[in-house]
Amino acid sequence: MMKILFSTIGQKIQIALSGLLLSVFLLFHLINNLALFSGPDVFNSMVGFLENIKPIIRIMECGLLLVLLLHIINALSLNYKNQKATPLQYSYDAQSEITTLNSRTMAVSGSIILIFFIIHLSYMWYTYQIHDFLPGETYYDVILRTKLGFLGHSPTACFYILSIILIGVHIKHGFQSSLKTFGIFSGSKLYILNYFGFVFWGIIPGLFIVIVVAIQLGIIR
Repeated sequence: MMKILFSTIGQKIQIALSGLLLSVFLLFHLINNLALFSGPDVFNSMVGFLENIKPIIRIMECGLLLVLLLHIINALSLNYKNQKATPLQYSYDAQSEITTLNSRTMAVSGSIILIFFIIHLSYMWYTYQIHDFLPGETYYDVILRTKLGFLGHSPTACFYILSIILIGVHIKHGFQSSLKTFGIFSGSKLYILNYFGFVFWGIIPGLFIVIVVAIQLGIIR
């Protein structure tokens, strides 16, 4: 069983499933953040409710962290195996070049996304956890801070937008790779799942960007 789990196909399946779980998390995270458009009272009430069920949230966060680590470790391991297994090629192979480029792109985008997660956790998430609020400041106000690491800060907002775009690209490629892993190719009836993936790699990242831009334009203030 362990042999199958850590085989190439087993790791691909783990990457696909962990990626799907992370995508579902993004959906729920987006729903929470869209409450910013409803104003401070609604957003603060929503975060206050989550604070009241913090033990449950802690368990979910630990589970999310394990899923994220599983995704990263398997992706790195699989990338290493692929590089090690690829023989030296002395003639030009277009398909091989495309595959190599995709792998490198995923590695670079994955690294930037990891930095994005670290920044996000170090500033907004950590501030919420230790309640490092200024006098009169609420959960809503923290997000709008004009300091580095918060969405009222234009350079930070630009980095967030870049990272979100890369997350979308990463998820799109992940959906396509996952379908191939499960033997679903273009022309198959189940390939419609690839278009359903647009919700996760197109609409959800797009709405996150709308939130960031709305803050920068003062629509959310």
